Formats: sequence, structure tokens, C-alpha cells
Amino acid sequence: MIQTIHKTKIICTVGPAISSKEKITQLIHAGADAFRLNMSHGTHEIHLESLRIIRAVEQELKHHIPIIADIQGPKIRVGDLPGDGVVSLLNGREIFLADEAVWKKKQQPAELIPVRYPTIARDVRPGDNILFDDGLLKIRVIESDGQVIKALVVNGGLLKSRKGINLPNVNISQPAITAKDKKDMLFAIQNGCDYIAVSFVRNANDMVSARTFVQQHGGHSWLIAKIEKQEALVNIEKIIDVSDAIMVARGDLGVEIPAAQVPIVQKRITRLCNEQAKPVIIATQMLESMVHNPRPTRAEASDVANAVLDGADVVMLSAETSVGAWPVETVAYMRMMCTEAEQEYFHSRAQNPHGPRKAITGSRTDSIARAVATITEEMYINGIASLTYTGRTVLFISSRRPAIPIISFTVTDETCRKVNLMWGVRGVKLERLGTSDETIEMMKAEMLKQGLFSPGSTVIMTIGRPLESHSRTNMISIEKLE
Repeated sequence: MIQTIHKTKIICTVGPAISSKEKITQLIHAGADAFRLNMSHGTHEIHLESLRIIRAVEQELKHHIPIIADIQGPKIRVGDLPGDGVVSLLNGREIFLADEAVWKKKQQPAELIPVRYPTIARDVRPGDNILFDDGLLKIRVIESDGQVIKALVVNGGLLKSRKGINLPNVNISQPAITAKDKKDMLFAIQNGCDYIAVSFVRNANDMVSARTFVQQHGGHSWLIAKIEKQEALVNIEKIIDVSDAIMVARGDLGVEIPAAQVPIVQKRITRLCNEQAKPVIIATQMLESMVHNPRPTRAEASDVANAVLDGADVVMLSAETSVGAWPVETVAYMRMMCTEAEQEYFHSRAQNPHGPRKAITGSRTDSIARAVATITEEMYINGIASLTYTGRTVLFISSRRPAIPIISFTVTDETCRKVNLMWGVRGVKLERLGTSDETIEMMKAEMLKQGLFSPGSTVIMTIGRPLESHSRTNMISIEKLE
């Protein structure tokens, strides 16, 4: 039986709903490709157990599974509220906010709302809006003395402890990588997480700082920039340049900017990432109704399909799998939606034989990828096989969106996992390398052994010669599997 190789990849967020080997296995069989550890919640002990479960499933299924550690970033939250942890904000009433350290010093702390952000009273200005709980509650700053904020309730409701706070159009003075983030990144590095998602990225320097930290601590994780701040949109092209992948995190982004702008921003970022051969992940509320319901809404189906049609490499599930009542069913539905959209994608692209984007000027690797894509359109080719050490070559091939499977051969488990988050790619590990001809024969034999193609299939292959010196990709060969 020939194995199915997914094109659009699906990330599932780990949580209580899928915290067992049985559930992770079921999700993989339903169509999941990768798993996200949300470092904003849970302890390192809990995340370590999730890692062990995923790696155990990986060994059992003999299929490399990427793991993403999603760090919290400078997320601003309400502190612990007094009493039962709930405060009623009434429209038109004045309230006061202060950092927890200031809040604890006041004579009547119940009159203040504690906030976990030391410089909030210095960062905001009169007229600024402060949003709570994903924008459901809104207050407007009247004045601030640098320690305590006086504000007017615009959209009231019940405010609970530890709810998130957004400050649209406010320049946050907190560092992009907090002390907690550094501990979480060290955990990710030490436990072999394949990707680290950096939250609330504002500019390219935030990603450079994160990469420097990873490299200084001996890490090899690839970095995903989460776009969820208005400030990031101004700097988006430079952020893409210095990132390994981009995540359009529509939850906080949809609070920072008007909801009507989110689809347009999503399409723009997807296009920019496609042009630069950078994987783009669309995240948040894709099948939100399935947290409670066994079937998605039609609007959600359209959302997933449009993300795929626009060129998303990956779609992500959050609460749907972490705490949802129907995690396996959710993944199965999402896989069906992706497959249907991919078929339409290739149908509509029939008049564009060289893929969805122009060449990246000066890139030899991209030129080879473009040549591979052209050949697959002009000849009857069953698949693509690329020998890569870092995954960069196969990334360029993937970005060309060939209609046939892409097999990425490499010598490390680490690279196999990384490439398995790329559109249309399956990572396969070679235990050793020989001469160029010997290695090509080993690759052909392995594809047949693993049931990736049937005997008689024609595969276009790329390698770098000489292999001994880990040369960059410089050869294309068309081979028949026998």
C-alpha cells in the first residue's frame, strides 16, 4: 500500500484532551502532522511528559513528528483579583489599574485592578484603549501618574483573574524575550524541540535576539515568528527575512487591529511568505466550534479552505485539540477540508506550470527547485526525492508547490522532523551515505521499502556532489524505481 503524504500540514496543540499515547496515535492516523506545546500553560514536568509520549509514538509509527515549543512572550495579564477572583466592570464607571507590586502597597487594594506588567502606567497615554479577555472588555485611559492608571469603562462585563490584556497602538517597553521565556527556551533546547515559536514579535531584532539565545545555548531549533502585534505588521518583511517560518496568530492580532482587517493581513503575509519560500502557519479559531460540537460550521470550513487556497503551508488547532471534546474528529475534518482545497488549488493552477511565485534572484538552490518543478510539469514524474543536510533545499522545492510527493532524505532525525512541517514533504532518514551513485541507489531502495512509491515509478532526484564535503545541491537526476 502506497503511503499518503500530506501537502498542507496540521499542527495540534497538546493539552488534557490528548495527553495520552492512544490519543496522539489517533490524531496522527486522522491526519495530524505536528504538535505544539503551549508554554503559557502547564509546567515543564507536564510538557516533558508530552514530549516523551510524542517521541514514543514516533518510534512506534516510524514517522518523524515535529514538536513546536510556543513561548509566552511579553503577554500582559490581569493579576489575581481579590475574593472570588471576579470583578464587575460597569459601563461609564471609573476604575484604577496598577502593577501588582504597586497594588499590594496601596491601603485599599480592592479599589485597584492588579496587572502583571511593571511599566504599564508609564507606557500608556490618555486616550489609549486597554482591552481585556480578547477584547471583550474595553476601558479608556483618562490619566496616569506613572504608577496608577485612571480609566473609564467603555465596554463592561465580568473581569476574571489572569485574563489577557491588549494595548493596541501602545509601544510595549517589556523585552521581547522575558525571564520566563528564557527558561522555556532552555527547556525546548535541552529536550530537542524542533521549532520555537516566539510570541508578540515586534521587529526583526526580536527574532535576532531569540536566535542568538538559541545558538549561545547550543540549540538548533528553527524559529517561528508569531505575528500578533500591529507593530509587527509595519516591520513584516524584515521579520520574514530573519525568521524560519511565520505564524499568523489571529487571536491577539484580531484584538490589536480591527477584525475586518485580519483576513486582508492574513492574505498579505501568506503572499509575502510564499514569495520568500518561508513556511506560513495560519492559527487560532480555525475550527473553534468543535471545542464543543462534533461538526464544524460552514464558515469554519470556508476559513480553512481559503487559507489553503491562499498558499498556507500549515494550519493549526489550539483549544480544539488541547481541551476540546472532539479532538480526533476535528483533525479528521480539517484533513478533509485541506484535501478538497488542495484539489481545487491544483485545478486552478493548471495554467501556471512553474508554481505560484517568481524566482528568488541569485539563489542557486531556488533555481534548481524551479527546474525540478518545471520538469515535473512537462514529464510524467511520480515523485521528487532530495538529499539535504539542513532541509533548505527541500524547502525551496516545497515552496514551488509541485503536485507530486516530495521525499526529503537526510542523515539526522532532527532534520527529518523539521522538514515534516513543510508543505508536501516527508522526511526519511538514511543511516549512511556512500558515493553519489551508491546514495542514489540507497534512496531508491528506501522509497520502495517504505511504500512511498510503487516499482516502476519515475522519480526526479537532487543531490550535492561531492557528498563527502556536504556540497550544496548541484545535480538533478531522473531515475526509475526497480
